[in-house]
Amino acid sequence: MKKLLLWLFLAVSITAYAQVPSYYSDVNLSQTGNNLKDELATKIIATHTNFLSYTPGVWNALQQSDLNPSNSNEVILIYGHNDNDGNVKTDRTRGKFDNGGSVGDWNREHVFAKSLANPDLGTSGPGADAHNLRPCDFQQNSTRNNRKFGTGTGAAGFINSNGDWYPGDEWKGDVARIIMFMYVRYGNQCLPVNVGSGTSISIDNNMIDLFLQWNAEDPVSTFEANRNDVLAGIQGNRNPFIDNPAFATQIWGGPQAEDKFGNGGGNPDPGDGGGNPGNGSTDELFFSEYIEGSSNNKALEIANFTGSNVNLSSYSLKKQTNGAGSWSSAYALSGTLSNGDVFVIANSSANSAITNQADITTGSGIVTFNGNDPVGLFKNNVLIDVIGNYNGGSSNFAQNVTLRRKSSITSPNTSYTEAEWEEFSTDTSNNLGSHTIDGGGNTGGTPAGSTVLHEGFFESGMDGWIDGGGDCYRYSGSRSYEGSYSIRIRDNSGTASSMTLNDVNVSAYDEVEVEFYFYSYSMESGEDFWLRYNDGSGWQTVRAYARGTDFENNNFYSSKVTLSKANYNFVNDASFRFQCDASANADQIYIDQVTITGIVNGSSRATEQARKSDITLLSAAPEEDDLLIEEDFTVYPNPTINELQVRIFANENASYQIHSMLGQVVKVGTLSNKTLNVSDLKAGMYILQINDGDEILTKKFVKK
Repeated sequence: MKKLLLWLFLAVSITAYAQVPSYYSDVNLSQTGNNLKDELATKIIATHTNFLSYTPGVWNALQQSDLNPSNSNEVILIYGHNDNDGNVKTDRTRGKFDNGGSVGDWNREHVFAKSLANPDLGTSGPGADAHNLRPCDFQQNSTRNNRKFGTGTGAAGFINSNGDWYPGDEWKGDVARIIMFMYVRYGNQCLPVNVGSGTSISIDNNMIDLFLQWNAEDPVSTFEANRNDVLAGIQGNRNPFIDNPAFATQIWGGPQAEDKFGNGGGNPDPGDGGGNPGNGSTDELFFSEYIEGSSNNKALEIANFTGSNVNLSSYSLKKQTNGAGSWSSAYALSGTLSNGDVFVIANSSANSAITNQADITTGSGIVTFNGNDPVGLFKNNVLIDVIGNYNGGSSNFAQNVTLRRKSSITSPNTSYTEAEWEEFSTDTSNNLGSHTIDGGGNTGGTPAGSTVLHEGFFESGMDGWIDGGGDCYRYSGSRSYEGSYSIRIRDNSGTASSMTLNDVNVSAYDEVEVEFYFYSYSMESGEDFWLRYNDGSGWQTVRAYARGTDFENNNFYSSKVTLSKANYNFVNDASFRFQCDASANADQIYIDQVTITGIVNGSSRATEQARKSDITLLSAAPEEDDLLIEEDFTVYPNPTINELQVRIFANENASYQIHSMLGQVVKVGTLSNKTLNVSDLKAGMYILQINDGDEILTKKFVKK
């Protein structure tokens, strides 16, 4: 960020790095190239000890990390530049509690756009990493959408015929350092070449010159450095490129960036750079099969499609017992794995169908895993691929099953993603010892020729959807998939049982994908709900979902439906609708996290599993009286007249504050009993803020 700083701030900045921070005491900072990149990756992965929820975890983090140094009741908005031009879209600051999904609100901008990652970042794990999320004006966020970054000057906006996005002179360095962090932290899921327009550098074709230039041209500001400190206190890990921008020069070369550590910067050894995937191959080994069968029928398969033979001496396997504690049971690999071949390690007591395909059989702890033991593939002691949820606890992610990597997946992933795997019955091993991938490079995730046209999370309102009438309602509770809110539709009252999104411009696309999450309550067998499309000539039912055929009650599901231009008339003012077709008010569907994506050249994409089976069972939810652990807290009734009930996992000493929408504290106390008397408050909207000793949680409520 280029902002004039007071000499006092400059002095503080210089003093802070008179010595290398102790955080890096176990990192060999004299290294260059991939060696330094791998060491920094090990550090920021190992110290990432607190994984935030998207709601309210990220909201709360940003309300602490991005405060305006001149006014603690405000946050700084990325891409903003002017609070006084009468245009809220270009504002640089906003009230810290004015977050939501309406004009004048700020929301959460994924700097590394979710859909440009491979696979998509989602809204958990990497999608909820606060280092990648910044407060941004709601309209500005929508305008940037998932556009790649490109070179430019001046304020944020479109800068060329390709529709690339320039973040603004003040923000280009911030963006570059966030992209570098995401690449080092999440590896091949977050390649810089996929999120920016520029020239790949010779020693690592995944990095582009644009981000190296921005990192050097726009030095770290006091605000950016303070933000890094706050997030380190929340998540545990730091962004190394904010602490020392010269790390980028040491790893990838390019223009010399600011050297805060006095380490000399310098250029990397061209011989140790990263690879180039290219032409249906990948640049790294990855897990291709996992067998967690009966008794000792356990095996792991690793595939090599890098285009070259690979010396396995740099690789090892580790597991995390019961989804808790540190990686353990390290098993060092050896030998050479030929290109196009697989390496199988199996339990020595497994059945002959498994051991006959094994390159190594062993009684080592690495092949005594259970369905709740994540297993990791490491290179030079850096995690590059994982099966299972690290720190996921004792619940099983894969018990008594065989998992086989889909042929469309051609790269490892440090975040376990169920959608990358096919599941087979206990002791299935007929494909062990071989693996195939689709040609044409990366085929997973959202295609490069795609644009997110709409996202609806409903946390702060209808997000553009129209309430059809008395049988449509914005609901708060445990039947919401993401966050606290979803849209409930019920009965069969026609438009009154529907939610509608109008004026969606789909005219430029070959295909349109609609992805959403839903929960069913008390739907009778054969009762259904519909996804519908209208090009102006009338409603067409794209997909009907029937209870007993497509879903059952009391479960969460996701669905992705593709509309083709060959079958539908794509216009610039299209409408989409979810409509319930049940028989009574008790028959209810809850719609959440709706994403509509326009796709160009969709016919050239690899076949996706979602097209074969567009509904995925996710998990069951508790009844209304049970509080989801993932839902930090809720309040009711909302709106209220006299009393506000608080449901939260917190001790009696947790403190609360109630803020007016102007930021004034109007009431304070402790949760000695979880009923708050608000009868003395004036009618209006308020913010309830609870501090449970670990984090600050917030919830809006209305006093009648």
